[in-house]
Amino acid sequence: MPSIAAYDLSEQQRTLVRLIVNEGRRPEEAAEIAGYHPKSVYKTMRLPAVAAAISESIQLDLAVVGAPLAYRVAKSLLQDASISARVRADLSIKVLDRAGHIVPARKDQASQHKSLSEMSRDELADFIASNQAEIDKIEAELASRAKDVSYLG
Repeated sequence: MPSIAAYDLSEQQRTLVRLIVNEGRRPEEAAEIAGYHPKSVYKTMRLPAVAAAISESIQLDLAVVGAPLAYRVAKSLLQDASISARVRADLSIKVLDRAGHIVPARKDQASQHKSLSEMSRDELADFIASNQAEIDKIEAELASRAKDVSYLG
């Protein structure tokens, strides 16, 4: 991930990005400190290089500061016996999910979770047959909304 220095920004723009992202200042306040007129800050923030620098800085800040902090908070809540068991169980599931640990699917549900591109010919035929009523309903709805654009004359 590029640093702010990797973008072709003026020193004033770098300061603006730093104040908004790292210090959490409101754009108008950051503009004033960086030497911009408060009303011109949104135009400056829409410049492609500035917008990209803000976006990349936020992503970097989330990865370096936000995610570890959120993890520590979640971990402390999970270890706190005064927090309800329901909240801790829900949080446990979310933490495991974010860590990439997913609940194993039952055998009969495995084909339902496959993407169409992963299904075999027979699985596709079964999928279409089991969903034919829904397919017909959607096609009828789409057909009723269609407009005739043929040229008659």
